[in-house]
Amino acid sequence: MIFLASMSIFNFCHRFVPCLADPARRSSLGLKAALVVLHIVYAGILFLFDSDLIEKTKQEPWSYTALYLLLLVATLIQYFVTSCSSPGNVLDAMRDVNEKNSLFSKASMLSKQTASSKNGSLIITVEGNQSERNIPGSNVTSWTKLVLDMHPPGTSIRTVTCSYCNVEQPPRAKHCHDCDRCVLQFDHHCVWLGVCIGWGNHCRFWWYIFEETALCIWTGILYITYLKANISRAWLKDVIMILLLVTLSIALIFLLLLLIFHSYLILTNQTTYELIRRRRIPYLRAIPERVYPFSKGVCRNLYNFCCARSSIYSLERLPTAMELEDKSRPYTCLEFLTCRCC
Repeated sequence: MIFLASMSIFNFCHRFVPCLADPARRSSLGLKAALVVLHIVYAGILFLFDSDLIEKTKQEPWSYTALYLLLLVATLIQYFVTSCSSPGNVLDAMRDVNEKNSLFSKASMLSKQTASSKNGSLIITVEGNQSERNIPGSNVTSWTKLVLDMHPPGTSIRTVTCSYCNVEQPPRAKHCHDCDRCVLQFDHHCVWLGVCIGWGNHCRFWWYIFEETALCIWTGILYITYLKANISRAWLKDVIMILLLVTLSIALIFLLLLLIFHSYLILTNQTTYELIRRRRIPYLRAIPERVYPFSKGVCRNLYNFCCARSSIYSLERLPTAMELEDKSRPYTCLEFLTCRCC
């Protein structure tokens, strides 16, 4: 009877919440709920035990404590925004490019027909600018041509066709087996967020790590302040606070390392996948370890990462041999003064 009752409740939940039927989405929702509960527990116990902090909050509600709660809410919002954002899918990019090319082709045909009717047998062809010429057609051959254009001229080109999505992958793209899709500028699949990190959401991911790190530091300071003032009053509360502080310190170390690592990747325009699997990626094997092929300088990399991502479907071409030779050349003192690295 208990088994039948539990099964009926389970089916009832699946009927009204269809996403619970998928084990992967159920696991992702469980992780999101666990992370929210962890934040509430760490902040709630602090306000539950620290009477001085509560009094200070009552006297000055919009001061120090309000900023802490604002950071807590902002971190949770940033977490959900990042987890719901798209990393930039190759199939979506191909559809977007095909739609643009279809509109361009229709406009071109209309202009040809208008010119033909006005000038008899004279046909006027509208070429468009460079970005319009690089847009492929609405078939696989045109998409393949676009991917081939990402490689430098005169090089031996080996296109990679995804066996799962059945589409040619542009440089820096990779198929994610967890999400079952090809991702532009693939970095990694984040288990905590339940989404891939790629071109479209890497900036949001960095800001989430930054906010989470700042929140951990602030929470740790509040915990230490409480223990300094109340270390000998109630030993049970002290034990709970010390255990939470230890786990918080471990999480803080991990977050700081992750923040520094991704900051390094941003400054050099790399991804986690490219750094770890460099020798397994065909277009990176012959490049020396200390050469960053996609880097455009620290300032330009930062600008492109933070400010210039208006479209997640912008494709980045591979550098030419001359560009790689220039990047591999060591800096001189004069070049450092003239900010060649930037």
